[in-house]
Amino acid sequence: MKMNKILKFTAVLLGSSVLLPGCIKETFPESGYATSDQTAESPFAMEGLVTAMPTVLITSYLDLGDHFDFGYPGIFGATDRLVGEVFPVSGNLPGGNQYYDRWQPWLYVNGLAANNWPTEFFYTNYYKFIFTANEAIEIAKTNDAYGEMLGIGKTFRALGYLDMARQYDPLPAKAPERPAYETELEAVKGLTVPIVREGMTLEELENNPRASREEMFKFIFEDLNDAERLLANYTPPTKNLPSLAVVYGLKARAYLWLGGFTESYADVPTGDAAYRLAAEYARKAIDASGCSIMNESQWLDPKTGFNTVNSAWMWAMIQTSDTVLNNLLSWSAHMSPEAIWGYGYGAQPGISVFNYNRISTGDFRKKVFVGPDRSYEAMKPYTSLTEEEFETIAPYTSFKFHTANGEKTNYTTGNVTSIPMMRVEEMYLTEAEATAHYDAATGKTLLQSFMVNRNPSYTVPAANDLVDEIIFQKQIEFWGEGIIFYDLKRLNKSMHNGDNGTNAPSSAQFTTDGRAPWWNCVIPLTAVQQNTGLSGKNNPNPNQTVKSVK
Repeated sequence: MKMNKILKFTAVLLGSSVLLPGCIKETFPESGYATSDQTAESPFAMEGLVTAMPTVLITSYLDLGDHFDFGYPGIFGATDRLVGEVFPVSGNLPGGNQYYDRWQPWLYVNGLAANNWPTEFFYTNYYKFIFTANEAIEIAKTNDAYGEMLGIGKTFRALGYLDMARQYDPLPAKAPERPAYETELEAVKGLTVPIVREGMTLEELENNPRASREEMFKFIFEDLNDAERLLANYTPPTKNLPSLAVVYGLKARAYLWLGGFTESYADVPTGDAAYRLAAEYARKAIDASGCSIMNESQWLDPKTGFNTVNSAWMWAMIQTSDTVLNNLLSWSAHMSPEAIWGYGYGAQPGISVFNYNRISTGDFRKKVFVGPDRSYEAMKPYTSLTEEEFETIAPYTSFKFHTANGEKTNYTTGNVTSIPMMRVEEMYLTEAEATAHYDAATGKTLLQSFMVNRNPSYTVPAANDLVDEIIFQKQIEFWGEGIIFYDLKRLNKSMHNGDNGTNAPSSAQFTTDGRAPWWNCVIPLTAVQQNTGLSGKNNPNPNQTVKSVK
């Protein structure tokens, strides 16, 4: 499907009809449009709907006026900056430009109130993803032959709602600069986001309140249970479509989140019961995936490292030349310092000095980060940059994400990369953490077993809290992959980028006592105005709740 067709497809989905590929024009009207009933009659049309779901993830441009606006990967970048795990380090060298990092609102906590445009980014993108899934679900339900397509649609929908449930759930947070925030938060306790089901009327959509945590997760598990049944014998042709292992992986994520709650729900497990299920489904995901843990050469390859689907990736976004519109609307353009045509070379996304120093010397993952001595010889095996080009690279810059084939000058090929959505390593660490909550000895063994793949001499530090150690290893393992936000939020972790010795930009130097207020995302004002069910039920404004240390 060509790019212009994809964009037209998305626009139509937000209306009332479905755009079909031109190859089936002999079956449908010359206009290229078809009703839902017509679509249900054509396997070619259904194939187009299935293709649309992963495509919309990476081509969902909202025209917000900034170049982070390129769909689901852009959300990864924003959540990683909300928790201060990824930030530009280029400003620590003369001539560097930290403002090339385009996720500034989330990094500097600027403009995250309901009436600010950045709040539209998460909310609108997710509902576009969900709308596409709903269209596929509604049509697939009409024909038993489309069972696998129905399962795919329900998996994508569950992904969207699981992310949103965790982003918008207003968990307790201390706000020393505006204590009223904490009181305001109590008024919306336990609420997530409105559930938009397939086939809802305009009247229903305009009066659709936020679902409770229990209601939302019941809905998510209903989708995942259906997907588990429907995809039991399905093998996706490419990894941008979900497998049974992915369904198990989403269940593991959901149960891990619920493990942190003490509330008792009739239909949704919490506490140790949820942690046990998280461990169980993480193991099921490992076994069903057939995936193997990434090795050192895969991690460090300067041409294929974290830009090419490999044996560890369970689910991925796969870009093509059709889905890369220009030099700036692409993951590599922002996250790779080798993307000289984009923002990555100028912003130089990097890691906290505190996390860098905590990585053991024998851990090969440390090699993707520039050391404090800025040694080109140390980094030369892991980058396509010349020594002259490397001169501007600051300490702690990450060379984890590479342009395609190490291309430095041609964005039309260099930006065509794949982006991981779920790796088997997440399941190993989920199993270890979930188990650690109710069986510390076994959890420790599981962590040890995983970490020897990263550092053969690794031993679990006796002095460290076990869960904290597992989360730290996730911080390193999934740096830049949009995962760690949910772990830090659910476990009430603190930010430390305002501590002495930080390498964070001055406006991003936050130290918090537990989770930050801005980890409770705010629904945009435009949505509140269109949905009476949201009146008086938004999360409070997190701006100016914690003072940056400058």
